[in-house]
Amino acid sequence: MQPVLLSQQVRDTEQRWANQHRRETWPLMARAATSFVRQFLPAISPGPVLMLVGSGNNGGDGYLIAKMLLDERVKVQLVNPLGPPAAHLDAAKARELFLNAGGQENTELPGRTFHCVIDALFGSGLSRVLSDSMVALIERVNALELPTYSVDVPSGLNADTGVEMPVAIRARATHSFIALKPGLLTAQGPSVCGQLTLDTLGVPVDSAWYYDTQVTLPARVGNTYKSQHGIVRVIGGRLNMAGAAIISASSALKAGAGRVYVCCDPVYFPAAIATAPELMMQDDVTESTLSDSITVIGPGLGRDDFASQLLQKVIGHPQARGILDADALRLVAGQDLPFNGANWVLTPHEGEAAALLKWPVDQVQRDRVKAVLALQEKFQTTVVLKGAGSLVIANDSTLNFCHAGNPAMATPGMGDCLAGVIGALAAQGMPLIAAAKTGVNWHASLGAELAKTRRVVLATDIIQRLGAFL
Repeated sequence: MQPVLLSQQVRDTEQRWANQHRRETWPLMARAATSFVRQFLPAISPGPVLMLVGSGNNGGDGYLIAKMLLDERVKVQLVNPLGPPAAHLDAAKARELFLNAGGQENTELPGRTFHCVIDALFGSGLSRVLSDSMVALIERVNALELPTYSVDVPSGLNADTGVEMPVAIRARATHSFIALKPGLLTAQGPSVCGQLTLDTLGVPVDSAWYYDTQVTLPARVGNTYKSQHGIVRVIGGRLNMAGAAIISASSALKAGAGRVYVCCDPVYFPAAIATAPELMMQDDVTESTLSDSITVIGPGLGRDDFASQLLQKVIGHPQARGILDADALRLVAGQDLPFNGANWVLTPHEGEAAALLKWPVDQVQRDRVKAVLALQEKFQTTVVLKGAGSLVIANDSTLNFCHAGNPAMATPGMGDCLAGVIGALAAQGMPLIAAAKTGVNWHASLGAELAKTRRVVLATDIIQRLGAFL
């Protein structure tokens, strides 16, 4: 479990540390540079290295890293396209050490070839759109297609939102400091930061946000039987959308639920049985069935009057609990249907999140963290904002940045599969928030593993892997 902080929170944390250490931040820069060199020296040696530095303290990290590489007899060509740092910054001291060690600097990219690139142009403080010259520079560096290692944050990436401004360095690896930043973990961040590592530099970090990829599944030991592993009811599968409900129910079955019912149009019963004969069919939702199971409602439910009435019946039941997904979310958004937030997990993608918040979709995508915080505040419930770097927020505002998955998972039925997994974990006794976090990480990690050997990963591919050992 690793802490996550917004860029301003990182600066505040650094300042608090400095206030307790003679008001000096230089020791943190020295620790960061040492940590970076220790992390990547085997991959960087023997050079030559193209070192890109900015005029701020991220650039200072770069100057000091370059000096340490010179000490290790690694050839370094340093480029500072924005000119030298201001004299009052720690970065100026780092630059002086680099020059005194025999280093040289240029403002333009040289025409020679390099072994790799170290990116220390812009740090976590970047919030403005890059100038045309910086866009051109980053595009030229990316076009080199060299192994690139970023200091703290890939330059050009907004550290808080994960949005490119409008381009970012494509790093093979990023070594971050003090805490991870939200933008590294969601939106475009996972696609540009490469392998992500963190060194807190010994600085105490207080945060209710964290990155955790752990998957701990309910134990299955001893004298056990199916009824001890809970019941999941998937309500949906109407109006030519049977596949969504069948995918969700099949994933719940493979994820370990003791019994799984598909509550769908009876015309689709043969299709469900043919997919997984272990599934059970149900053509009516009664008061008693809502109190003894975890309900997954929404996959293929439709949005007509019948669907709306059925959803109101389910969420109006005081003992019903489970997952609201897909069409159920659209109905809640369109009709402002009330429900007990303590009993439900919402699992929207960006379009459904936008509908629930009455926001444009691009507003959600511009700041996924802001969107998931707004959803939790509005509905007072656990929310999973799906997408690249899914976010899971609990009622106590604890925010978990989950496993990033893989672009190969952008296929039909993937969200239906996830809803079934979360439902199955809750049925086996996990609290809803734990089921949501574990389900997202499990689902994403399976998809990422499958993507190593295939270009496209389907929901059914993940379902087949759910029953295996981790």
